[in-house]
Amino acid sequence: MHLRNLSFGDSSIEIVTHSDKTREMVEMLFTGVPSEGSHAPHARLEISQDRDGGYRLSRDDKQIYAGESLAALANSLMDTSIFNLADKCSSGMLFHAACLSWKGRGVILPAQSGHGKTTLSAWLLSNGFDYLTDELVYLPLDSLRALCFGRPLNVKYGSREIIEDLLGDNRDDESIIRGPIAMLVPPSLIRADNEPVEPDVSMIFFPRYRADTEFSLEKLSPAQTGMSMMACLVNARNLPGDGFRSTVDLARKVPAYNITYPDFDGVLGTITGLLEERPL
Repeated sequence: MHLRNLSFGDSSIEIVTHSDKTREMVEMLFTGVPSEGSHAPHARLEISQDRDGGYRLSRDDKQIYAGESLAALANSLMDTSIFNLADKCSSGMLFHAACLSWKGRGVILPAQSGHGKTTLSAWLLSNGFDYLTDELVYLPLDSLRALCFGRPLNVKYGSREIIEDLLGDNRDDESIIRGPIAMLVPPSLIRADNEPVEPDVSMIFFPRYRADTEFSLEKLSPAQTGMSMMACLVNARNLPGDGFRSTVDLARKVPAYNITYPDFDGVLGTITGLLEERPL
C-alpha cells in the first residue's frame, strides 16, 4: 500500500494505491502538488484493482469509478481530487484558470472549458513562459501570490495537431496519458526547463479562440474584470460575502484584457509587451 497526500491552499486529501503502476500514475499526475500542508486530510481516495485487472476508485468507501481504462481512471482521479480540495478551501480565492509566469510576472488566464486556455498555455510554454497550471489558481486573501495546482496539460483532441507539433520528437512519449476525449501531457515534454514558481499576479487575460474572427485586445474596467472573475471563482460559497469584495479588490489591483484570436500570430508580442511595461 502506498499513501500520497495532496495539499493545496488550506485543504488536504490523501490517495491510497495498491500497485506500483497506479502509484506511478498518481506521482505523474500530481508531481507539482505539495504533499505536506497545514491541515489534516479531510477525504481519502483509494485506488484498487480486481482479479481481472479492472480499476476501482472510491472516496471514503463510496465507489466513483470502475473500469479497465487507466486513462479514464486518471481523469476521474484528477476531477475528484480537484473537487475535494476546492470543496473545503476558505482561506483564499480559487479560480478556474490557467497560470503562467514570464520573467517573474504572473499571468492568469481564466476561462470556461472550450475557450482554448490549455492550448494557449502550451504554446506560451513553448515560447519561454513557465507553465504552472491549466486548471486551478489559489490566491490567499489579501495577497497577489499565485499558488497553482500543478497538473499536466489537459489537452482536448481538437487541439491535438497543435500540441503534437509542439511536442516534436516527444509526441509518442509513454508518460502522456491518452483518454477518450483528452490527453494529459507533462509540460516538461514541451519545454524541458519549465520551472514551477509562485509569482505575484501581474496581469489577467480572458482568452477566447475563434477561427472566424480577427485578433483583438480589449482593456477591461475593474468592474468588468470583477464580474468576469466571479464567474470563474469556484469556492465562492466558502468565502466572506461569497468572495465578492476580495475579487473586486483583485480587479482594482491587476489590469485585465479580453484577448480574442484566430491563431497565435500577434499573441506573444502583445502579451509580453504588456508584461514588460508592468514593473515587478
